[in-house]
Amino acid sequence: MLRSGEMDRKATIQTPTDSVNELNEPTLTFSTWKTRMIALLPLSGSEQVNAMSNEASVTHRVRMRYTAGLVPKMRIICQGRTFEIMSVLERGRRMEHECMVNEVLD
Repeated sequence: MLRSGEMDRKATIQTPTDSVNELNEPTLTFSTWKTRMIALLPLSGSEQVNAMSNEASVTHRVRMRYTAGLVPKMRIICQGRTFEIMSVLERGRRMEHECMVNEVLD
């Protein structure tokens, strides 16, 4: 069970939105969906090797209270860093979510 003291970072969850630029070309933008307190945990070396066998590239684990509607196409912004959600796992009958994420480096 996730304790409130472990969720020490405020994060914004963003959802992708299709839009059109000034040349009428489709572009992908993100809009704010929800704001949550999270626990951001970097993966150890062995966890990264195991996680990468299942996912494209996973660098961190994010834990938060259960949030209905959270899906892998979304992203998390935390302390100026961007994380793509690779997978969403429900822990304990809608008690919490654990997300495997990949940090996006600009």
